[in-house]
Amino acid sequence: MINTPLNMTEEKLAALIAVSRFKAPATAWIRGAKVLQLYTGELLEQHVVLYDDRIAYVGEKEPMTDSNTHIIEAEHFILTAGYIEPHAHSFQMYNPRTLGEYALARGTTVLLHDNLPFFLQLQQQEMEELIEALAVMPIKNFWWARLDPQVGEAEMTRKFEPDRVKRTLHNPAVLQAGELTYWKELIDGDPSMIALMLEARRAGKRIETHNPGASVETLNAVAAAGATGCHESINAEEVMRRLRLGYYATLRHSSIRPDLAELVKGLLALGCSSWDRMMLTTDGSPPFFLGTGFIDDCIRIAIEAGLDPVAAYRMASLNPAVYYGLDQELGGISPGRIADIVFLEDLRNPTPVKVMAGGRIVAEQSTLKSPFPEVEWSRYGIGASAMMKPVVQPEWFEVSAINERVPVIELANAVITRNRPEKLPLNDGKVQLSELPGYLYVALLHRHGEWITTGVMKGFGEFDALACTYSLSGDLVILGRDPVQMAKAANHVLEHQGGICLLHNGELRFDLALPLLGTMSTLKMEELIDETGRFFNLMREGGYLFADPIYSLLFISATHLPKVRLTSKGVLNVGDGSILLPSRRLK
Repeated sequence: MINTPLNMTEEKLAALIAVSRFKAPATAWIRGAKVLQLYTGELLEQHVVLYDDRIAYVGEKEPMTDSNTHIIEAEHFILTAGYIEPHAHSFQMYNPRTLGEYALARGTTVLLHDNLPFFLQLQQQEMEELIEALAVMPIKNFWWARLDPQVGEAEMTRKFEPDRVKRTLHNPAVLQAGELTYWKELIDGDPSMIALMLEARRAGKRIETHNPGASVETLNAVAAAGATGCHESINAEEVMRRLRLGYYATLRHSSIRPDLAELVKGLLALGCSSWDRMMLTTDGSPPFFLGTGFIDDCIRIAIEAGLDPVAAYRMASLNPAVYYGLDQELGGISPGRIADIVFLEDLRNPTPVKVMAGGRIVAEQSTLKSPFPEVEWSRYGIGASAMMKPVVQPEWFEVSAINERVPVIELANAVITRNRPEKLPLNDGKVQLSELPGYLYVALLHRHGEWITTGVMKGFGEFDALACTYSLSGDLVILGRDPVQMAKAANHVLEHQGGICLLHNGELRFDLALPLLGTMSTLKMEELIDETGRFFNLMREGGYLFADPIYSLLFISATHLPKVRLTSKGVLNVGDGSILLPSRRLK
């Protein structure tokens, strides 16, 4: 079953057929364009004839028209199908509405959204009503259903109750399950994960996994369990490894893996000649990384890396449409399909001059003709997260040394950490960092103030205090060198019921409200690109060395990643499950 906006009535189908047979007037006629036929790879001069939101005819014959037919002169344009983003984390400071506006203006006409924060923080009915509300947007919104929470906390795991996950999987707007981060539990035989995977397969959903650097043996086992796709290839050989095992491989250009060009070049060097089981994604990159575009930017990078343009456009539209079973509706310019069409000046420039969605021109020169309908977020349970009162004290951030060596959490890159036990200055058993450049106190503070986990982090830079509610666990992440300023920063975001702020030398250097579930702003994407870009620059000035401080903050509590994370129990060694420093109760 297809999502509601794509449904067809008998009356509409009869009218569509009549237009296709030149027995009824077209509602729109795109005249004389060059059409990139993704099915054959040809570039043909053709007319594209519409009835309402559907393509009725593609060919050389002129349609029947009347005074109501909208004629679009397109002699100087190349037309191709609207782009599809198959892997959108639409809560990375933007929200589904603002991301959709930005994406559509640049030619992406379909988004597949991660449901994780909505599943965790909303009631099932609220989440389903949100899905329905977003279904009427000019961009087409589909979803994935998580089978695990990415964070090994009992209160989050409990929410993945089998009946609720089953109900989500059977929602017609949900096209896939995943991405699987509890894949090891699955292949080790965990009964609950096996049951959820089987339910996803019975529901007829694609299943995406999260297996960076995985061996052939691991990929075999995960595929045997039902996985059909993976977006985590980190080099060309890993892409080929997945393709040989029957996976679809989604190539990403993201803030933490900006390696699409190298993947394409590597695949070409390996002699890859079959690209029909590959797709493109921005993988939920934060706003500052999207300033140069969205899926259009991915197409451009792939072409500049040497990929044939036809293959690049197929990876952005036809391939994902086929993968998700939508190719009867989307993914190409052909009769019966939804008229999601981008107008290009040159195949090597995939940022469109015009964008048509559902048979209407909705954007020109990367600007929407009209904004999306407003979303009454509170109606769906989306607002300020319930948090503790702003009563955080400086002494909460003390780090006690259990042994002679303190487990220092060192950033290896934007998301991977290492455990580096070191001898650090102590005063009455408490770690003192004032004379150590490059070291910060780090804390995960329970959003209701029940506990705090503290530790020492290296590689995040040097600043007095940073606090944010932007975390996978939904708790507060606080870093800094000055516990007094850290308490002030934490209380600031608590007072504003969600956000991120940076304090240094007594000055509030950065302050961004995140009023929607503590992770999303209501600002337009262009404003967020500027604001998060400023945050990135401030962090680099403060000594942060890696690609994305926003993802670094998000993943401090992510127990699906190596090697050290902050949890409700304490500083966790992910590899063996041991607690390196215990948490402290505050209530």
